[in-house]
Amino acid sequence: MKAEIISVGTEILLGDILDTNSQYLAVRLPPMGIDLYYMSKVGDNLQRLAETIGRAHKRSDLVLITGGLGPTEDDLTREAIALTLDEEMYVDADMEQRLRAFFAARGFSFPERNVKQAMLIPSAQAIPNPRGTAPGWWVEKDGRIIVAMPGPPAELERMWEVEVAPRLARLTTGDVILSRTVKTIGIGEGHLDEMVSPLLKSENPTVGVYAKPDGVHLRLTAKASTQEAARRLIQPMEEELRRLVGDAVWGVDDDTLEGVIGAMLKE
Repeated sequence: MKAEIISVGTEILLGDILDTNSQYLAVRLPPMGIDLYYMSKVGDNLQRLAETIGRAHKRSDLVLITGGLGPTEDDLTREAIALTLDEEMYVDADMEQRLRAFFAARGFSFPERNVKQAMLIPSAQAIPNPRGTAPGWWVEKDGRIIVAMPGPPAELERMWEVEVAPRLARLTTGDVILSRTVKTIGIGEGHLDEMVSPLLKSENPTVGVYAKPDGVHLRLTAKASTQEAARRLIQPMEEELRRLVGDAVWGVDDDTLEGVIGAMLKE
C-alpha cells in the first residue's frame, strides 16, 4: 500500500507551529507494511487544498490528512475532499445531535457554526473523536482511501491509535518495513558513500547515507513478512557494512554520542 501525508494549515507554512503530526504518522506506517512516498503541506486555501488532495488521491492508495476540520471558515479539508471527489456535503443528523450533546454536557451553548463538523459526503464515514468536536472522515472511492484527522495532536493520536490504525491493519498485506541505523563519525558523507557503494544497489534491504550533527548515518531498510524475517535480511548487510567502514562506527539506532562516550568513560 502506497501512502501520502498532507498537513493542512497556513500556520504551518508561516512557521508559527511545527508539523509534528506528519512525523508521528510517518514512523507508524513502516511497521504496518505501508510505504510512505510523499508528504505535503498546504495552507487554508480551498483550490490549492483540493488540487493537493486530488493529486494525492490519483497517485496513492492511502491519503492521510491532518488539520482543517475545525468549525471556522478557513477550516476547509471537508470541502476540499468533497470538491475533489465531486460529491455534495450534507449534515448528518446523528452527528449533529452528538455535537450538541457534547457542548451541553460541558454547560456551553452550541455555536451554529459548528454544524459544519457534522457534515459528510456519500463516500465518507465519520470517525469518532471523544477528545474534541471534530470527527474525522474515512473516505473510500475508486479503490483508494482518504483519512482526514484533526490537527490537535492529542485528538489525532487517539484517533489514529484507536480508530484508524486498527482498521488499516486489516487492509494491509501483512508485510512490515524495518530499519536499522548504523552511526559513524570521522568520515565525510561523500567518502562514506564511496566506501559502501557496493551495497547501495541493493533493493531489499536498501541502504541510505545521511549527514547528521553527530556524524554520518547509514540506514538499512528491509521489507518482509515479519519483523524477524526483515532482521535476517538486514543482519548480513550490516555485517558487510561494518567490515567496509571499520572503526568509524560508534553506535546504532537510538544510541547517542554522549551516551556512548559516557559509557566508555565508566569502563
